[in-house]
Formats: sequence, structure tokens, C-alpha cells
Amino acid sequence: MRKALPLLLASLLLIPAGSVSAASDAERIELLEAQLRQQQQLLDAMRLELEQLKSSQQETGTTVSEIVESRVADAEDRARAEMEPTAQAAREAGDLAALRLYGHMQLDAIYDFKRVDPTWESTLRPSTIPTVEDTFGPNGNTIISVKQTQLGFRGATPTPLGNVQSWFEFDFFGSGSDAGDTKFNLRHAWIELGSLGFGQTNSNFMDISIFPNIIDWWGPAGMIFNRNPQIRYTWDVDDGTEFAIAAEKPNGSFNSGVFGELSPEFDDIVKPRTRYPDITAHWRDSYDWGHYQIAGVLRRLEVEARGLPDAPRPDKETGWGINLTGVINTVGEDQLKLGLVYGEGISSFFNDGGVNLAPEDGEAAAVPVLGVTAYYDRYWSSNWSSSFGFSVNDADPRNQQADDEFDTGIYASANLLYTPYPQFLIGPEFLYGRHEDVGGRSGEDYRIQFTVKHRLGKTF
Repeated sequence: MRKALPLLLASLLLIPAGSVSAASDAERIELLEAQLRQQQQLLDAMRLELEQLKSSQQETGTTVSEIVESRVADAEDRARAEMEPTAQAAREAGDLAALRLYGHMQLDAIYDFKRVDPTWESTLRPSTIPTVEDTFGPNGNTIISVKQTQLGFRGATPTPLGNVQSWFEFDFFGSGSDAGDTKFNLRHAWIELGSLGFGQTNSNFMDISIFPNIIDWWGPAGMIFNRNPQIRYTWDVDDGTEFAIAAEKPNGSFNSGVFGELSPEFDDIVKPRTRYPDITAHWRDSYDWGHYQIAGVLRRLEVEARGLPDAPRPDKETGWGINLTGVINTVGEDQLKLGLVYGEGISSFFNDGGVNLAPEDGEAAAVPVLGVTAYYDRYWSSNWSSSFGFSVNDADPRNQQADDEFDTGIYASANLLYTPYPQFLIGPEFLYGRHEDVGGRSGEDYRIQFTVKHRLGKTF
């Protein structure tokens, strides 16, 4: 059956609670008309009573306004009681607006036995591990961060075209120009109207279900993980089966390799071009034992020289990829999570490392890449859990890439988490990472992360 998909900015889409959907259902229309007639009869009776009250005002000593206010309050109470069964049935059917506020406060205390790029020290990305000793200073570093603190809204509201579901979520793990800072970081801004979805959410090429129960922010380097602006259409083929296709924002990347080393101006002139959107699709089957998903992507990759009127036409390459993922339910609540992905020119979809295009024999070429992820989520009891596994991102560099560029990333972790009650989590995690560059050099890092997290939530 169809899993609930991510949804956008519910608070801007809600109608007042208690309203009834503008559906064309005959029974609902009849019910509403009957209720209107009852209210009209009640108002007529009140008018007659008001005339009688005016004549007796002097005898009772009570003002007409006080009596009218009392009668109106009684009428509102009766109307509310009469409407409640209909409102409750509508709520159960999903016909009324609803808003869910959720999130968590999280503190991460990390001791890094070695060093990574300081911009990304609050998480472990293999590509940020130096392959030259002491690049970022001597070994040993303590990091304390609240960047994983998160807030989100999920909403639903009826429209003449059907129910709209929405999702808006952010954390404080700064990225892009804010990388390294504790700043607003948009995760999801998503709307779904029936089978149509649009906004920003997990790429249609990825399977978020295989993300393990870990506390590190970044996660497995070899899995497809990309939140992307897109427009998507999903078909519920059968019970537990879906097919989805999407047009997504293209993410071009090009490393100038040895040419950039020879001429610093080369990087300022030669840039990736994203002429067409990426086309992604997936097929997903769900069963009692778990699920499997097959996803694909097709993209146009180009490199152009900017600011040069006589520059040659852009180099063009076709990028493509296949992503096979699955979750197997084993013992109790335990799950085995697996992923295997291969393609050319798709590194920007990976959780870490690599480049889409690189120079080969004087031309831009799509870089082949292989990704593997294998994790086991173990639930020892209702309060104790662990997750352990590894992930590999292995690129096949082109022959004119620079020696210091990314080649291979290895990521592994294991944890022991305690949840005394559902909203509270505490525990340690051990992480290991290894980075190998094109020149054959390697560096590794290992760290311990201790996390305290408390969830919050409220439905309106």
C-alpha cells in the first residue's frame, strides 16, 4: 500500500477546523441543508421570543441584551452538539483540515580521534578526511553541536480537487554558503494533491527506507541521498505497489583536473551546464517481509566555456544510473537494509564524494561510480536498540583528474541507543571513515559521538 509521501507548509493551506469539505457527495449536501433549515427555524423562534421579552423587560429587571446573549449561547451549544457527530465522521474520513507540529531538540557531543575539514566537523563525511597528514591540524578534537535540532509541520486540508497533504521541515545544519554554521537548513517543502506532488523532498531516485537507525547526521557515503526540487506523479498500481516518475532539478558538477592546476583561470571559464531536468523513476513493491525498489535516472551533462565568444560548442554526455534497494524484516522489529547503485555521471545523487564530469583525453567524460550500503537495525528490547553496518562509494576516475580529487569513500558505524520512553533517546555511536584520492593517497578517521535527543509533537 502507498506510503505517505512528504507533504508542504501546512499552516498556509489549512482552512478553519470544523469546516466541511466542499465535496459533491449527495448525502453530505442533504445533511447540511437539513441543518440549515433547523437553524432557520431556531432563529424564527428566537425572534418571537424576543418580542415577548421586550414587553416583559420592566417586570423581570433583566435587560434584553443579557437574555438574548444567554439564548444565543444556548443555541450555539445545541448546534455544536448536533454537528459533532458529522464533524467527527468527517475527521475520521480525512475531510477536515489537520496540522501536526513535530520536531526534536538534539545535542551531539563528539570526540574526533583524528581530524576532518573543520567546515564539516559536526558529522563524518569520508570526502572531508585529509589524505595528507596534519592538513587540518594535529589529531584530537572535541565538537559539541545542536545543529541536528529539527522542526516540521505536516498538514492536510480538503479542496474541490481532493485532499491536499503538505510537509515543511528544517534543521540547523548549515549547508551551501552556510556550511559549518548553525543556521536554517531546508529539508522538505512539499505538496501532494492526489497523485501529483511538487516542491522539495527526497529524490525520486532514492529510497529513504534504507537509511539506518544511526545518530550521525550525514550517514552512509555509498547510498543515494539527495533532497531535490521536483515535480512528481505517482501511480498506485496495486495494493503495495507503486510507480513514480519525476522531473528534478539538475545538479551539474565538473572538476577541471590537471587543467585547473595548469591554469587557475580555467575554473573561472569552464563550468557545468544544466540544460534539461533530470528524469527519475522508481518501481516499489511492499510485502509482509519488507519491500524492494528499483529506481533509475537519465540526465544530460554538459560543460561550456563562459565569456569566450569563439569557444567550441559544449561537451555533452549522457548520465544514467540504476539504484536497487530493499528492506528485509527479520526477527521481531529487526531489519536488514541493503542498497546497490551503479551509473555514470550520477555522483551528485550520492550521499558523499565524487564528481559527475571530469576531463579525459582533453574532453569532459561522465565518471562511473559504484555504491554499496549494508546495515542491520537490531532492537534488543522495547528500550534498547543498535545499528551497525558499512557503506562504500567507489568512483572510477578519468585519466586527467587531479591527484587530490576524490576516488573512494568508506563509511562504517555501530551504536547502542537507549529509549526509556518513546520521545527520549540517548546513547553513543562509534564511526569510522576512510578517504582515498586519485593519486593513491589515503586518510582515515574514527570518532565517538554521544547524543541526547527529545522529541516533541502536537496535533491541531
